[in-house]
Parts: sequence; C-alpha cells; structure tokens
Amino acid sequence: MAKCADCAVRKWVRIFKGEDPRETILRDRKRCGRLLSASGTAHREKVDWMIRANRRVKQKESADEVGISKERVHRNVTTVLDYRKVSARWVPTQLTVEMKAQREDMCTRCRRRTFLQRILTRDESWVHHHNPECKAQSIEYRHKTSPSKEVQGCCLCKKGLVHRFLGHGGNGPHGISGARANCELIAIYFNTPSSQTQTRRVRRDKDSILQHGNARPHTSRQTQEALRQLELTTLPHPAYSPDLAPSDYHLFSQLKKYLKGHHYDNDEEVIADGVRQLSKRWRLCADRDGDYVEK
Repeated sequence: MAKCADCAVRKWVRIFKGEDPRETILRDRKRCGRLLSASGTAHREKVDWMIRANRRVKQKESADEVGISKERVHRNVTTVLDYRKVSARWVPTQLTVEMKAQREDMCTRCRRRTFLQRILTRDESWVHHHNPECKAQSIEYRHKTSPSKEVQGCCLCKKGLVHRFLGHGGNGPHGISGARANCELIAIYFNTPSSQTQTRRVRRDKDSILQHGNARPHTSRQTQEALRQLELTTLPHPAYSPDLAPSDYHLFSQLKKYLKGHHYDNDEEVIADGVRQLSKRWRLCADRDGDYVEK
C-alpha cells in the first residue's frame, strides 16, 4: 500500500468533516480540459470554409491556419468532406444568358413529352488509325528517372470518317468512309433495305424523330432538303450543346475510349444506355438554368 504524508491525511480529514470552509468543494472545478479533436466539427468547418474561399488552397496552408497536422487536414478533406481535385472541363463556348434560356426552354419542353422510344440520332467523327493511350492510361510504377516512352499520334497517319445511326429500338447502318456529304448518309440510311420488308422499315423510320447537332453539315441546305423529302421530324437542338447530343456525350466518346482499351459488351447495351441518359441530361440542364451538364 502506498504511503501518504501525515499532513495530507490531516488535510483530507478536515475537508470531510467540513472544518475547513476553503476546501468544502469536492467536485471538479472548471478547467481548460482536453484539447479539441483534429477531426472535430470546428476544425472541419474551418477547413471547408478555406476550400470554398480558395479552391486551390494547399493542405500545408490549411494545416498552418487551422493548427492541426497536414495528415489530419488530408483526412478531413478526402474522407470527411469528400473533396477531390478535379481538372477544369473544356466547353464549346461561354454561354450567354440567352443561350442558357434557350437550352432550359428546350429541355423543359422535351421532358414533358414521352417520345424517347422514337428518337433516332446520327453523327460522324474522325478516327485515326493510330490511337495512342492517354497519359492517365499509361501510368505505371517506375522510378522517376525511367519513365516509359509513348509515340505521339501523327497528324499524317490515316483516318476515316465514322458515321453511325442509332435509336432505342435498334441501330442502323454504320461504317467508315471518306468525307461524305451529310445528306448522302441520311439518304443511304433511309433507302437501304433491311432484313425486314422495306415497307415496315419505312413505316418505322417515318415515325422516328431525328436528333442531330446543329453543326454546319447538319444545317446545310442540302441536308434540310433531304429531310423535307423524307418527311422526317427533327428534334430542336440548341447551339453549342454537345452535352445534350447522345452521339457526342455517349456514342463517339465511348467509341474512342474503346479504341484506347475500353468497350461495352454489346451494341444493345451502348444504345439503351445512351438514349436513357438523354432524359436525365434534359432534367439536369433545366435544373441548372440552362448551364452545361457535367460528365
């Protein structure tokens, strides 16, 4: 048993008997207490405020300002606040107020109609024969002094114009050709016999709604004349809006990913997934007052 000094024993006897008025309080007095946790609400909110004030703030600066370690700041940023460093996205143009209003109006009107099953979209894209991996796909564990070498794509290598028709009910002709006129490709699609009877094919396609971008080949006089002769209904498409065209945000982007090592299992999966995303993108564009839709 530990020994206790005689004076200390006498002091506690006086306290318990209440003989010493200065020492009658037996409960803990207020004191500074334990330091705040580095992952506490106060520190987390301060780190969040610093990020919102400056999206490029360094974790070392946040650690010095808040008074906690850099490792705790990193945990608050990535795990608790769920922030990630994201690069800026290239967009076709800086949308004006009128452009945003036009996009929002078109998306709002299209969402009120149920015609996704009838949408037929088409577009074309240049694809090079030589498609090197992007830098993110070529990452390997190596020493800094021995990076792997990748040959850049050559602007003189061969390329082909890939054109594709697709819709929710199936896909149409596709192929690689030279720089062919847009009206010729449309005429080829609607005049090419399928495995079914030509009458059924024409009836099915006449009920379709053609959705394509408003690039110059799509809005040319020859293309518009071909659409009038075929009695095709076209879906309105705002200017500078590749994020609202399935051929841009889904078909050819996935095609080029496939060429770099990524692919879908079958055509049906590509078609169904791409058209389903269109309704969601209309809603997002309308909710953002006509601003661009993220990937």
